[in-house]
Amino acid sequence: MNQVAGKLWQIFQQYTLKQKMVISTVFLVFISALVAMILWANRTEYDLLFANLNSTSASSIVSDLRESKIPYRLDDGGKSIYVAKESVAELRLKYAQAGYLKDTITGYELFENNKMGMTTFMQRLNMKRALEGELMRTINQFEEIHSSRVHLVIPENRLFEKEKKGSASVVLNLKPGAELSSMQLKGIAALIANSVDGIEADNVVVMDSRGDVLLEGEKDNEILSNVSSQYQMQRAIEKAMQEKVQSIVSGVVGANNAVVKVTAELDFDQIERTREEYDPDNKVLLSQEQYTESSNSGDDSSNYVVKKVTSNYELSKTIERYISNSGNIKRLTVAVLVNGKYVQKKGDDGSVQMAYVPRSEEELNQISALVKSAVGYSEDRGDVIEVQNMQLVNKVVPEQEPKFIDQLGFDFWQRIITYGLIALGMILGFILLRNLLKTSIANLALPAPAKAPTQLAEGAKEEIRGEVAGASMQPIPEDIYMKKLSPEARARLQANDKMTAQVLKFAEERPEDATRLLRSWLMEIQR
Repeated sequence: MNQVAGKLWQIFQQYTLKQKMVISTVFLVFISALVAMILWANRTEYDLLFANLNSTSASSIVSDLRESKIPYRLDDGGKSIYVAKESVAELRLKYAQAGYLKDTITGYELFENNKMGMTTFMQRLNMKRALEGELMRTINQFEEIHSSRVHLVIPENRLFEKEKKGSASVVLNLKPGAELSSMQLKGIAALIANSVDGIEADNVVVMDSRGDVLLEGEKDNEILSNVSSQYQMQRAIEKAMQEKVQSIVSGVVGANNAVVKVTAELDFDQIERTREEYDPDNKVLLSQEQYTESSNSGDDSSNYVVKKVTSNYELSKTIERYISNSGNIKRLTVAVLVNGKYVQKKGDDGSVQMAYVPRSEEELNQISALVKSAVGYSEDRGDVIEVQNMQLVNKVVPEQEPKFIDQLGFDFWQRIITYGLIALGMILGFILLRNLLKTSIANLALPAPAKAPTQLAEGAKEEIRGEVAGASMQPIPEDIYMKKLSPEARARLQANDKMTAQVLKFAEERPEDATRLLRSWLMEIQR
């Protein structure tokens, strides 16, 4: 390790002052980025432990976290507590078992520790508190309700006293943006009326935290309730017809190329009619009375018989009672606005552009006929169907499919990106240091060796011999010297020539490897 550090320091000393400053700056930036990425990857990820806590529970949990030296973070004015993500499940079970999350609403558990000698007044008061608590727990289970308060007035049954009716008041704290429908409000009133004896749904008042009355006595709001139901029926009929027309027109002109509006006038009048008709040709015998009188005195002339028949008839009649249904369609008005067509046209410069072309009168008549068939057009009712063609501005944003990163989860991709950045930083740092070392070794000035290897010496001799031969005025044929040498010497000389050629070829093709080889030989010679 010390040798490597010494070599690096030796290489570093060969650079100029400016080069040293650049290399030092790059190295420090790389180390700082690497440390920052490691710290960012190992940072504590907080997740919600509890939310909407009361001050008592929040203070107890924070004190325990501080004593246990567990990092935490407060939010929402101390009502929400965040801890490390990997400890959320364990801490929730721990605090639930320890009883830190106490329910501030008291129900029937109020009677678990009943004391002896309690007066009748205290028993009635506890019963009222228990009923209010149980009702609050039930009402708080609504998705739109954050919290609630219930106040009951339960009448006392006294002897020889006319029975009194109780009442109830409910205050709701709704979640932001949430609303309760009229059916839900009636459900709350019915819940209280069927849970508490002596209270009817008409005597239940529901209001929100701002003081607005949401429900007040069904009898008092009967007119408003009827108006609301009629309006809802009208809106439902208009919406159904609008969707029907929109679907059939969009199938002709394409999606987002038509705007449809429907107005329906409904007849909410109820007519009750009774009709009674008589048929003079048909008689019905209701009753018949027959009187007979006879006399027999022994004398034939004095005997007589008198018969009297009285019949009561009644004409047949028909009684018809007719009650008309309310909510019949009195008149329909349908407005349809369709877009034109877009065709490709060549401009003066030869470019292809999309040009707007209005629809023909025949197409508009066809669309109008389809709309009339869809809504059940009746000329007797005075229905109006209007179809117009205008250029529309398409402002509908196409729905985007869920991204792949959303399908797999953000946490998974966050870990992948973190580790990928760390790996990329390490690879870039390695490449940077490798290039610096390679440049330093290539530019390093090597001193002349004190003693050259045998192969290089033979190559040098051959080079000197070639220079001497080239310097002669008259070149001497090489065969003269070759013939004087022994076969063993000639073979050794040819081998040296072949080895020299291979060394030169290696140095030309791979100069960096040749430089490292020379440097290793020099280091061995210096040792």
